[in-house]
Amino acid sequence: MKRQLFLIGCCVLVLMACSTRIQVKQKETFAPRNRPQTIFVVPFTTIMVPEEVRSGLFDRFVDQLIAAEHPVSLEYIILKQGIEAIDAGWLAKRDYVTGEIFAYVEDFGSTTVSIRAKSRIRFYQADVTEPTMQLDYPVEVFFEKDYLTLEAARQKLALKISDGMAQKLSRALDGDK
Repeated sequence: MKRQLFLIGCCVLVLMACSTRIQVKQKETFAPRNRPQTIFVVPFTTIMVPEEVRSGLFDRFVDQLIAAEHPVSLEYIILKQGIEAIDAGWLAKRDYVTGEIFAYVEDFGSTTVSIRAKSRIRFYQADVTEPTMQLDYPVEVFFEKDYLTLEAARQKLALKISDGMAQKLSRALDGDK
């Protein structure tokens, strides 16, 4: 019985390790940006995510994209409304990125807290119905209650998500892996 529990525990750890890796999936049709162009950014969907995480995450993501140096000039334009409010035909003729933050979990111990979230962005190229690139970006912040407040840890998580995803997307658009 103990041996079976040990094996089950090992399997669970292996599955958890696989699901916490950053994954970038690019289809063969994905093309790095090699000429000046505009990329539209659709606001992220957030599912059961606290305000401290949601509030500045999207704006910082866009700021980081704009600040990134590219070999060609890329302009990012934020579309203020959610994806369901945008004309699908208009959007399909443009390059755009959208994302979501989900699976947000806070685990409280007696002296420590772990905050985990998963995020995903999808890049769509003009006249292609499926995303040509997808970035899955799980993040965890672990802290001791004596050294960091919950609100500060939530903000730290938001910074890790926005900065990490912007960096990975910028690299992919430049042709770097």
